[in-house]
Order: sequence, then C-alpha cells, then structure tokens
Amino acid sequence: KPVDMFRYLVQASSNEGDTVLDPFMGSGTTAVACVNTGRHFIGFETDKGYFDIAVKRIAEAQNERV
Repeated sequence: KPVDMFRYLVQASSNEGDTVLDPFMGSGTTAVACVNTGRHFIGFETDKGYFDIAVKRIAEAQNERV
C-alpha cells in the first residue's frame, strides 16, 4: 500500500498527537504514515515475517524524523 495514500487517510481522520489503531498491521504502512505525521500508533500483526518488516520500516521512519 502506498505510504502517501495512508498519510492522507491518517491526516484526514485524526489530529497530530492522536493514537491510531491498526489491528491488521502487515508491513507497517499505517504506522509509517503515523510516524511521518506526528501520530502515535498501536498495531497488531500475527505473521512474524510481516512483523519483522514493519519493525524495520517503523525504525527507519523514526530515524528519518530525527
């Protein structure tokens, strides 16, 4: 899923500082969009492969924001 599309959706449906829940996190696209727009996030993923990808993507997004 394109991060730009999810950035738009996150901004349109929440305020900076809000917490966004993603119960099907997959590779972390929503979480990355939250990091990029100043939102907090909670995500759930049962597949370890997707979880590992999400952790890496989220860390990269957080490092870019610093």
